[in-house]
Amino acid sequence: MASNEKRLSKLQILVTDSELQNIDDWRFDNRAENRSSAVRELIALGLSLTQERPEEAEEKLKTLRGSS
Repeated sequence: MASNEKRLSKLQILVTDSELQNIDDWRFDNRAENRSSAVRELIALGLSLTQERPEEAEEKLKTLRGSS
């Protein structure tokens, strides 16, 4: 996000208990300020990976979809 860009949109999602635990674990391991910040950072990481290494991202996505 650009430093002068304001957050004006709200995104609500439903997650499982284990997904929430994984997010919280990542948050604490990576010292994210709060849960929302952690989710934004994880989204940015995922988007970056799909742009920089699309084949690797596709394989990971296939694995994740197979486990849900």
